[in-house]
Amino acid sequence: MSADDQLYPICDMFASLQGEATWSGRPMLFIRAWGCPLACAWCDEPLHRDPKARQLLSRHAIRTALQHLAPELRAVVLTGGEPLALPDLSGLVADLHHHGYWVAMESSGVGGTLPDPPVDWLTLSPKTPLPDTLYHAANEIKWVLGAEGGSTEFILALANRHPNVWVQPRAHGNTPDPAALARCLQLTMQANGRLRLSVQMHKYIGIR
Repeated sequence: MSADDQLYPICDMFASLQGEATWSGRPMLFIRAWGCPLACAWCDEPLHRDPKARQLLSRHAIRTALQHLAPELRAVVLTGGEPLALPDLSGLVADLHHHGYWVAMESSGVGGTLPDPPVDWLTLSPKTPLPDTLYHAANEIKWVLGAEGGSTEFILALANRHPNVWVQPRAHGNTPDPAALARCLQLTMQANGRLRLSVQMHKYIGIR
């Protein structure tokens, strides 16, 4: 299959502000992959499981859509669903780089291997046990916490090894789950500056 023939399952593309973690407030283009190997009951992005939302797009079609959304914007986020599970992810990243895009990716770390060439910014949002190599490769780690579950001891230990670790409460509609938020606040204060709080700013201000 040639590069022009490769098709990518995409469920959404849009321009907005990044609402989470390090780049919060920065305008970006979002490419949302359709499908995910995981089935988290609390996932707040159900579109990636909707068969009617699945589009098979070539690299050229993806770039054309990006240009239509915001011609001057050159920052792209690959998200999902799970972008790591996209076919020939390396080819897509290389193509976006070739056309002048800065490429970020948010991934749970499952579904495939990291692209080569690498993305410019990797957000790792673990949902399952992962190899240390993925934690080392990540520019930031965003841990989504509920009111219960998840090892806070592991998160605190991780914050001792990685300089950019965030905790984010699970969503409860367009606001955080109050119990999850209280847990994240407690953990952030307990970490004495080694953890930071991410609160999905885009939901608070009513944008995508």
